[in-house]
Parts: sequence; C-alpha cells; structure tokens
Amino acid sequence: MIIKIIGLSCMTYLFVNSEPLILIKRGLGFREEEYYDYGKIKGFIYRLITCCLCSGFWIGLIFTLNVYEACVIAIISELINKIL
Repeated sequence: MIIKIIGLSCMTYLFVNSEPLILIKRGLGFREEEYYDYGKIKGFIYRLITCCLCSGFWIGLIFTLNVYEACVIAIISELINKIL
C-alpha cells in the first residue's frame, strides 16, 4: 500500500510537471499565458491538469477507488512538488 501511494504521488508529479506532457497540454490549447481568457469549464480543466492537489486526488481515486488514499496521494504529490 505504501509503495502504491508513493508511486501514484510520483506519477502525479510527472503528469503535472514533465516536459512532454506540458507540450501535449499546450498543443491541446492549455497555455498559462491565456488562462484569464478561458471560460469556466476550460479554466476548471486547466486547473485540474496543472495542480498537483487536484490531479493527485483524481489520479489516486481512479487507481485506488479509495477517497482516503486519494487524499493522501494528493497531499504527498503536492509536497513533492513544493520540494522539487
């Protein structure tokens, strides 16, 4: 269980911060410099894919089907993001 939580936290960090995925997000039209021009739905999706807490919770929930573990994964991925 601990290895799964740490692994999913690291996967979340890579999902949010890795260069290839950032290029894919930009290719899909999610650019930080255009954030204030987004509507409500696109702004919500942008925050979801660029925030370690948001992404960590949903990635954790999808892979574990446990809200408690998803919250722990989100917090650990945010801590990893702050440290690195």
